[in-house]
Amino acid sequence: MTLDHGFGYERGVRWIMRGLVLLMLAVLSACATTTSLPPPERLEHFRAPSEQVMQATMATLAERGFVIVYGDHALGELRASYAARPAWRVEAHVARGARGSELQLRGWQGRVALGVGEFDRLTTAIAERLGEGPLSGPAVLTP
Repeated sequence: MTLDHGFGYERGVRWIMRGLVLLMLAVLSACATTTSLPPPERLEHFRAPSEQVMQATMATLAERGFVIVYGDHALGELRASYAARPAWRVEAHVARGARGSELQLRGWQGRVALGVGEFDRLTTAIAERLGEGPLSGPAVLTP
């Protein structure tokens, strides 16, 4: 009776190593091809014409220290950045709506997408600039 444990053992180890390498390659390729979801978009409606909304958005961003990197009034496209660590980036799209204009905002802080709530103060300031904000209406006095 001949015992050939060396050859069978080496062969088994080779198969296990090949299996582990293939598994690692599969995991790494899955990680490399995973795409991130686009950032959530904030949609605001204004009664003002789209040209005024675009101007108000640009002015409000500039007032807050953003640099307008790209702006196309005809397309209603705007990109702005804020020099911080990590940098903030905001993209805006203005389009004519059924009863005025629509402002679509999305942004990132570094590679992390901004939530829609991050735009609360910005959209309020834009609305105030257009005369449509909560503080723009007539004063209400209560007893």
